[in-house]
Amino acid sequence: GEEEEEEDGEEAVKKYKEFFESFGKTIKLGIIEDTKNRKKLAKLIRFESSATKDGETVSLSRYVKRMKEGQKHIYYIAGENRKDLEASPFLEKLKKRGYEVLFMTDPIDEYAVQHMDEFEDHKLMNASKEDLKFGDKEEKREKKRRDKAKENLKDFIEWYKKLLGDKVEKIVISNRLTTSPMAVVTGQYGYTANMERLMKAQALNDPTRYSFMASKKTIEINPYHPIVTKLHEQSKDKGEDDEVKEMAQVLFESACIQAGFDIDDQTGFNQRMLRMVRNGLGVEDGAEMAEEPEIEEEEEEEKKDEDKKEEL
Repeated sequence: GEEEEEEDGEEAVKKYKEFFESFGKTIKLGIIEDTKNRKKLAKLIRFESSATKDGETVSLSRYVKRMKEGQKHIYYIAGENRKDLEASPFLEKLKKRGYEVLFMTDPIDEYAVQHMDEFEDHKLMNASKEDLKFGDKEEKREKKRRDKAKENLKDFIEWYKKLLGDKVEKIVISNRLTTSPMAVVTGQYGYTANMERLMKAQALNDPTRYSFMASKKTIEINPYHPIVTKLHEQSKDKGEDDEVKEMAQVLFESACIQAGFDIDDQTGFNQRMLRMVRNGLGVEDGAEMAEEPEIEEEEEEEKKDEDKKEEL
């Protein structure tokens, strides 16, 4: 009856899971190298996703079958682990639309998927790259709102770009953020933070091999976020103030960390963070250290005796 069928189904899933754990990497290598059989091999790969329970996976065919009405593309994001990917700001708008996102946590995943432009006529979209497209009715309305925000924030964007210089290629109004103030994304043809991390590991200690791979970063800002609104105000009134510049810098650096990028100037970042903590606590710059308490010699002897007893 039905129960038996369910058991058979569960058994098949379990067997396939074992098969995929053994041969998954080989199949993915096949996608990269075997152009003739790429479409067939694509049907065999499985990923965890924003809609699967822990340890469960979904095939691309099943993903397509359960796509939401009006959804045009297959969305994915690559990184070290599911937990970090689930919390990524890149997914905010996708989650809001209820679109499923594939999580690619195997180092070979992102590289393999780059060799597949589409699956069953649906384009594969990397959620951590710029120019994220939805292709639905809502997108046109959102574009009008973004154009208006871009006009309002024109001076702020110019000020911010000048402050960050060549650390970023451009600053744009985001179409993917709903709750975060900012995200750092890469160009369509640049390496994502995940790819950059893997390439760095391969380049090992030869920085020249790595330098040409470094990603061109694009900042996406959420024009409705209170932090962005306040920073916009302050850039108008106190744009040359070191404290305002520093906060803008830290906001960018923390967005880089959240995206998975390394920060070039670690020391500078740490100093900026400490200054902000100091200001938040009301500790003045250059405040003196508290004095160490004096301990009488007798007390020291007693302490030594106590330590000895504890050792025994």
